[in-house]
Amino acid sequence: MKTPVIKAAAMVLSALLVMRGLPASAQNEFGGIVRFDKLVHDFGDILITSGSHECTFTVTNIGNSPIAINRVISSCGCTEPEWTKMPIMPGENGHIAVTFKNDQGPYPFDKSITVYVSGLPRPVILKVRGIVHERKKSIGELFPVHYGPIGLHRPIEKIKSIDQGLAVTTEFEMANISGKNLGISFCNITPGMSISISPNPIPASGKSKVTCTVDTRKTDGEKWGRTRFSASVTAGGKEYRDAITVETVIRDNFSELSESEKRIGALPQFTSSSCDLGVTEEGKEYMVTFNYRNIGKSELIIYKVDPTSGIIEGKAEFSGKTPPGGEGSVTYTMIPENLEEGEEGIGIITLITNSPSRPVINLFVTYTQHNDR
Repeated sequence: MKTPVIKAAAMVLSALLVMRGLPASAQNEFGGIVRFDKLVHDFGDILITSGSHECTFTVTNIGNSPIAINRVISSCGCTEPEWTKMPIMPGENGHIAVTFKNDQGPYPFDKSITVYVSGLPRPVILKVRGIVHERKKSIGELFPVHYGPIGLHRPIEKIKSIDQGLAVTTEFEMANISGKNLGISFCNITPGMSISISPNPIPASGKSKVTCTVDTRKTDGEKWGRTRFSASVTAGGKEYRDAITVETVIRDNFSELSESEKRIGALPQFTSSSCDLGVTEEGKEYMVTFNYRNIGKSELIIYKVDPTSGIIEGKAEFSGKTPPGGEGSVTYTMIPENLEEGEEGIGIITLITNSPSRPVINLFVTYTQHNDR
C-alpha cells in the first residue's frame, strides 16, 4: 500500500502528464478565465510635439463565473492606466485604457502594465512601447535595421516568456525604404511560428504591420528556455535569410495544478547559487559546478541550461532527472565575456525546470578580467 506522500507524488506526476495531453489554451488566454485581445501595443514612431497617446486592451471573461480586474499598476508615471471597475460577467468584455503622456523627451520606451485579475495565481504583464523622436525623420532613419529595401526597428523582437502549451502573438512594423511598392513573402519559418503582414505590398516609403504567433503546441514540447524563431523574407526578388527573429523563454506550465499539488512538487536546493572564478584570461575556458538536492516530493526535471549573460560560449552537463531526496549537479564549461583589464564581470546561467516554485533558476559566475598582452 502506498504511503500518503508517495500517493501524492504520483498524483502530481499524473497531473503533469495529463496536462500535457489536454487541449492547450488559445493565445493570450490565462487560466481558462480571461483572454486579452493583445499583450503588446506598439505606438510606433511618434513626435515629442504630438502630445499624449492612448491605447486600449480588451479583456474577455472566458470562464463560467464573474471576474474582476482588481488592480492595474504601471511601471512608470509616464503611463496612466484606467480599467473597468465593475465585475465582468461570463462572455462579456472589460477594458484597460492606457495613456502614454509623452512628456519625457525623445527616447525609445517599453513600459510594463501589471494586471491583477481575480482567480489568476499571478498577474498578467502587458506592454506599451514605441519611439519618441524630436524631429521628423526619413523612413530609413526610423527603421535603422536594413535588409535591402526592408527596414526594421530592431534586429530581434522579444516576447518575455511563454508557458509550455500556450501561444503568444506579437506585432511590430516593417518599412519599405524604397521608392516603389514592395511585395513581401516569408519562407524558412521555424516550426512553431506563423507570420503574416498587412498591407502587402508595402507602399513606397511606407510601412506595414507584421504579426508573429509563437505556438508551443507546434513544437512537440521539445523547445525550452531561451529560444529563437526566425523567418526569411523575400522582397524585390531577393531572399533575406532570417531577417525576422523572435526570441522568447519557454517554461513549464503549472496552470492545471492546485495549490496543494504545487506544494508537493519538485524543489531544488543548491549548495550555492554563485561561483567566483577569480582572475580569468581572455578566451580561456573555465569549468564551474553547482550541486543541489531535490528537497521536494516529486521528481525534479531540468529541461534546459542556458547562458543568458556575460558568457561568450559554453556547454552544460547536468542531471536531467533527480528523484525526491536525490542529489544532482550542473557543470558548465564556459568562456567568460571579454572585458577591460581588471574589470569585474558576471555570467548568468539559467535553468528551466519543472519545479512549480522555481521554474526559472539563475546561477551566477563572477570573475575579474586579466588580459595577457
